[in-house]
Amino acid sequence: MLGFIRNAIILSAIALALLMLTLSWAPHGLKPRLWQLNELLAQDQAVAEYPYDFRVLTFLNGVATVSSPRASTVEESRYLGWIDPTLGRGEASARAQSLRVAREQLQYTEMYVLQLLLSQSDVDSVVWALDRAWFNQHGVKLPPQAEPGLPRG
Repeated sequence: MLGFIRNAIILSAIALALLMLTLSWAPHGLKPRLWQLNELLAQDQAVAEYPYDFRVLTFLNGVATVSSPRASTVEESRYLGWIDPTLGRGEASARAQSLRVAREQLQYTEMYVLQLLLSQSDVDSVVWALDRAWFNQHGVKLPPQAEPGLPRG
């Protein structure tokens, strides 16, 4: 009986070692996929250069939830001004032009993040979530159910 137990322990140890080796060679390794998606965003030059830090908050069943600074309850010039502090300077026409450029740059970067994540084979869709912590850091208290300003795919 002791020989059987000893053999079972040895075989279990070998099976566990093989399992660990197999997992370490898996395409995604042992890191949670959420971390890998955030690394993908951090390593992309276009996303990394944008002043707002886009993050994947959750990844479940092929759906990535990504942080967004857009809020319908906060004036657009305010949150864009936090992203680019130079927006509030100059004449009114220059401010309007720079606000338009900042809005377009945010939209472009969001669409780029969307395409980058959807290019991953296991990401089926992207959902945007308001970055409440970011607004809180800037001293803005949001209503309990505030949603991103524009419906996005």
